[in-house]
Amino acid sequence: MKKSLYSSNFIIRNAVFDDIGLLRDIYRRASLSVEADRDLFAAHPDWLVWDDKLLPFTRVAVVDGRVVGFASVCPVNCCLELEGLFTDPEWMRQGVASALIQDIARRGVRVEVIAGPQAVGFYEAAGFIANGFANTEGGPAPRMYLDVTREGL
Repeated sequence: MKKSLYSSNFIIRNAVFDDIGLLRDIYRRASLSVEADRDLFAAHPDWLVWDDKLLPFTRVAVVDGRVVGFASVCPVNCCLELEGLFTDPEWMRQGVASALIQDIARRGVRVEVIAGPQAVGFYEAAGFIANGFANTEGGPAPRMYLDVTREGL
């Protein structure tokens, strides 16, 4: 049976210390769910460890008491940098990431992200606009932004 966010008890809240183990697990499993990235992670297993320093900047999506995704955003200059957006693989394509983006957008500040190649389509569908490239350890990646000051967001 397909899961549904909105027929369940769904909330988004600030991450707490007790969430760290769950966030690490979701981060690792979600990262490894992208088949095209598996060789890169095999070469750099340290990239599969979530940075606990992001805890104060993290919002978690919870369904029926279970953490099913999270987003970490850090203030940088006059915007928010989306450092990570991850969904439990069992909950992918159920609206979790979109709900987290909407939650972040409510802050009314421009959101920027360096998008992995497989995530560009998602970010475009969420309203992000390409704005050049950034050099990352994994190679060049698109920089995108969401101007939440536009009407309709």
